[in-house]
Amino acid sequence: MTVEPHVRGSLPGNLAVERGTVSARLIDRLTPDDVAAVEQQIAGQPELARAYAEAYPIERQRLLLTFGLHLGVTEIAGHARLPTAHPPADVHTMARGPLAAAGGLYEADLVADALASVDVELGSLERALDFGCSSGRVLRVLASAYPNIAWNGCDPNGPAITWAAKAFPDVHFFVSGNEPPLALPEGSLDLAYAISIWSHFAPVLGLRWFEEMRRLLRPGAHLVLTTHGATTIEHDELHGRRTPEQGEEILSALFTDAAWYAPEFGESGDWGVVNPAWGTAFLSPEWMLAHLCPRWQVLEFAPARNANNQDVYVLRRV
Repeated sequence: MTVEPHVRGSLPGNLAVERGTVSARLIDRLTPDDVAAVEQQIAGQPELARAYAEAYPIERQRLLLTFGLHLGVTEIAGHARLPTAHPPADVHTMARGPLAAAGGLYEADLVADALASVDVELGSLERALDFGCSSGRVLRVLASAYPNIAWNGCDPNGPAITWAAKAFPDVHFFVSGNEPPLALPEGSLDLAYAISIWSHFAPVLGLRWFEEMRRLLRPGAHLVLTTHGATTIEHDELHGRRTPEQGEEILSALFTDAAWYAPEFGESGDWGVVNPAWGTAFLSPEWMLAHLCPRWQVLEFAPARNANNQDVYVLRRV
């Protein structure tokens, strides 16, 4: 199944090209009969069939895997080597339902495509960390696509880590604290990635975690991360998550202070994890450059590249 790259709008840099690296790798494991069996099942579900027909090509290959697992086409799980376990309702995960049946395919593609944008092939790496992995929604996909890599995942949510460690025994999962350090050796990683993690750290705590990532990554290794930026304001207003007045407050802070933070989870915390420095953060490119360089090189900046919402950065550890 050959899929052409997809250009996402007029974003700067190489990450504007969506390659679908991971999902294409998984699709290549399927036989033509596997694909035909899934598409036959999809055809019998009008809503799924419409979504599949209207999707752009790279998204369609993700839907083929997702709908195949959701509809119980057993060959998909076996041939693509995708796990089928999903956390129960009392364990944290970022997505549930039919579109989550194959795990975080979109985010797995995003990580691999971000590395490809700076000429790094994910499969060439030896040891990687999902920083803030929750119950492994993205990590499960990457570990299935690249089993040669020694994958690690950490999160302060203990129940999510306990469940993931049992469900995906080939990955090293461990509970992280609200403050550095992590229980990994210095210079032991070729890659760390964090999907919507620095979008929640208070900036001062975020800087401490950048230093911890720098400790863990060998010189020349990469950190892929997403943040809330100016484009998130419009996205949040469009989806009714913030009022125009809140948007103006955040935008003003980005212009004057280069960052904005509020402890929006309150005293109850986020799924039982209580941390006053874990809320909602917006970081501008100016903040990133001023605080990270020259200890990091910013190789790629793609505003709104994560689901037309969060900005994506690729950093190289100096």
